[in-house]
Amino acid sequence: MSAISSFRIIRFSTFEVNLHTGELRQRGQKIGLQEQPFQLLAALLERPGELVTREELRARLWTADTFVDFEHSLNAAIKRLRDTLGESAERPIFVETIARRGYRFIGNVEVLTSSAPSDVNGLKCVTGTGLISAKVFPTSAYAAWRSKGKFVVAVLSIVVVAGVAAGWLLWRRAGDSTSSHASMTLRRLTTNASENGIISSAISPDGKYLAYSDKTGVYLRPLSTGESHPLLPRVSDVAFLGWFPDSLQLLASWSTPPGNKHLWALSILGGSPRQLSNEGWTGSVSPDGSQIVFLKGAGFAETGREIWLMRSNGADQRQLISFPEGRLLTPVWSPDGRWIAYLKNRVGHDRDEGWIEVLNLEHGTKRVVLSEPDLSVWGLSWLPDGRLLYALYEPPPNQNNSNFWAARINLDTGGLVGTPVRITSGDGYVVKPSITADGKHLVFGRDKPQADVYVSEFSADGPRLSTPRRLTLDDADDVPFDWTVDNKAVLFVSDRTGAVNIFRQGIDETSANMVVFDREKKLPICRLSPDGTQILYSISANPDDTSLPVRLMRAPIHGGPPQTVIEAPAIGNYGCSHAPAVICAFSQETPKEVVISVFDLAIGKPHEVAKLPASWIWALSPDGTLIAEIDLGGTDNRIRLLSLSGQATRELAVKKWSNFTSLDWAADSKGLFVASSPTGLKQSLLYVDLAGNAHPIWQSNNIWPSWAIPSRNGKYVAIPVATVGGNVWMAENF
Repeated sequence: MSAISSFRIIRFSTFEVNLHTGELRQRGQKIGLQEQPFQLLAALLERPGELVTREELRARLWTADTFVDFEHSLNAAIKRLRDTLGESAERPIFVETIARRGYRFIGNVEVLTSSAPSDVNGLKCVTGTGLISAKVFPTSAYAAWRSKGKFVVAVLSIVVVAGVAAGWLLWRRAGDSTSSHASMTLRRLTTNASENGIISSAISPDGKYLAYSDKTGVYLRPLSTGESHPLLPRVSDVAFLGWFPDSLQLLASWSTPPGNKHLWALSILGGSPRQLSNEGWTGSVSPDGSQIVFLKGAGFAETGREIWLMRSNGADQRQLISFPEGRLLTPVWSPDGRWIAYLKNRVGHDRDEGWIEVLNLEHGTKRVVLSEPDLSVWGLSWLPDGRLLYALYEPPPNQNNSNFWAARINLDTGGLVGTPVRITSGDGYVVKPSITADGKHLVFGRDKPQADVYVSEFSADGPRLSTPRRLTLDDADDVPFDWTVDNKAVLFVSDRTGAVNIFRQGIDETSANMVVFDREKKLPICRLSPDGTQILYSISANPDDTSLPVRLMRAPIHGGPPQTVIEAPAIGNYGCSHAPAVICAFSQETPKEVVISVFDLAIGKPHEVAKLPASWIWALSPDGTLIAEIDLGGTDNRIRLLSLSGQATRELAVKKWSNFTSLDWAADSKGLFVASSPTGLKQSLLYVDLAGNAHPIWQSNNIWPSWAIPSRNGKYVAIPVATVGGNVWMAENF
């Protein structure tokens, strides 16, 4: 008997298999799976990472005297298993096909002894990939809430409701992802706790050192000893680290007052850091060490709107690329120093557009290498053998994971050669890869973000906010959008059931109740009607297709059948006034503009009142008289106030603040809650009065947008807060 077969419980990703009872669960919810697919899964889990032949599976699933069309029956069982696990043969996440031979389980497996089903010490590493589950160790915080998958992107963007991205492109369907899962090994390099998570990391080109930063400073760890030595103990917001080719200097970025991010050179031999650029971050040093490409034009987190080039001493700075309508990320050099690769991202209504582009520095020509809606913005690296490493989000139900893929690039033409191949597998999000000069060691972060609802008391006198208190205590994404009219409970969306649903939880309660009981696939946003008796939510037959109509629905908050309110293409944000006003509004979002319409919930018949640039977001005042508008993540510090009663549009200039990431009205319509992140690294929640005076009331020391949803009496606010667990890993033989 194998090692695993003696255990009762086997866990992988969000799934749990009970071999004793024959049950499969996901996030605690039982999933129906027929006997043959279940036995097939059990057979693969008994030997993770190993080939299980078709003949072995035949002997296990069908007795010798059973007469079946074996090939057809096994293929059907495999297909049912893949459908249940949310994967496909073209892009396996758990079950890899070995052509004409059999199958192999490639996911990260945890097993739990039957004698101690709730004992963490019962967990052991049993995996053919050499992966050690992060659940065995303390986890760390930091890195991409954006990488939390399409669910959290949707709710964080508020207006830019990004759902699950479109189907996979043909080049990936044709791909054979039989990368060297069995031979690749993974080693964990850091064990930071969640209170002090890893912010950035990079391995030196010679493979001797790991440089990493956390909330306490920057550290250097010789990999031969594992002992960490402080390099910058008093600098706590170093969001980027990279190496010069000599393995003696680090390229780093951090901000100094009044908040600009600077680019620095830092010697590991000692001495003071040298400032290379008074604005810059996320840089890359050329293979010969003579030049640096880097980002400028602050956007969300570590994104930028411009790519610049300078000499390695900071001289001769010049702009290479400008992309004001979107975001640029992680410029990296080709191994021969002739090309620059970088990510481009543009926020869309129900999905982001993402693509990888290369620039030839000799000729100034650009070309798109690949375009992919599920492209992660947190990782790009050019390997010495010419492969370009990038990260992709996994498809549902594993959208809370991402993994690295490698695409071979022709260094003469900059074109894609062959089919991309997946490099890693596992739970969480891969971020910030770095590679040794010989291409044998890959270092990256793997993070597990989570959004939770926090509640705080608010007073306009001051103004001031009490220390936020966590309300939702489950292991799922919970994001607030409204309050009940009695000011006693928060309405939020959550993926705790495996799909987006709407819940209500009292501020003095420890558990929540689902409030809309239907099986429609909801988009992750909800609001209340003016009188608070109806919940508004939206559904789409296919969130990936913006040409299809979105239905804005309403359902009684205390139970009852839902009704369609409005059906129109590309509905994104929506909201209503508070009684006695009866105005509601919604927006339709395209790549070029946001069109806002208002309507009466009882009558319907919307009429257009405004058009905004695609990057702007809006909010309707509780008294129904104004619509506030801001540029999401841009340098524009204006708040525009559009009157719905025919008065002139006003503009508020918010002094010393920009890069706004959220917008909500105070309950009395006399002020606004605005989140601002001028450096892209810290979120400051502001209370802005209608004269444009900004008052910081709370700060979150991470990059993830937050907002304040006020109760109807204005006494409380609900805030989404992100926590991220993760650490640094090193892969070999990839």
